Amino acid sequence: MKSLLIGLTGKMGSGKSLFTSFFQKNGIPVYYSDQRGKIIMNQTKILKKNIIKFFGKKSYENKTINTKFLSKKVFTDPLYLKLLCSIVHPWVLLDFKKWRSSQKTLYLIKESALLFESGTYKDCDYIITITSPTTKMIERIIKRDKLSEEQIMNRLKIQISNKERIKYSNIIVENIQDISFLKEKAKEIHHKIIINGKRR
Repeated sequence: MKSLLIGLTGKMGSGKSLFTSFFQKNGIPVYYSDQRGKIIMNQTKILKKNIIKFFGKKSYENKTINTKFLSKKVFTDPLYLKLLCSIVHPWVLLDFKKWRSSQKTLYLIKESALLFESGTYKDCDYIITITSPTTKMIERIIKRDKLSEEQIMNRLKIQISNKERIKYSNIIVENIQDISFLKEKAKEIHHKIIINGKRR
């Protein structure tokens, strides 16, 4: 029986990685789309050529993706973000399919900030959206990525709204309390998925 696919999404800084870590501790495989995307962008020659073709030679520095340059492009213009997604996501999808075929658990999680933008939400059996107050997201991103508040707001604005995410989601988790709350919520969802999965 094919593993259930749980899509987990949310705006940057909402707490997605922390939340998925609780599932991993329960032995649930997690595919981190954004991390894998960066690896693929560095390792795939054809993909490199296409990115350079559309975004210029500055897209790579010392044969490594120039995240700072590309981020400035795509997070200030929705068309650039759409273009980059159209170039990168087919490769990420191939990588994900290969990864998924090797998993044998009842369910697995695909974590992605751009789950809806990429269209891959359509393949999910369930979708979990993590939300968090903007002030909290900004605090986390400043601490993690050392970006200015203006840069962060530009990135948050260009991502799909929580209102849209919630419309297509089965489960909403509000990251407004402490870590123990998230841990208990993950535990609760884990048991619900197991029960529903066994009923198939």
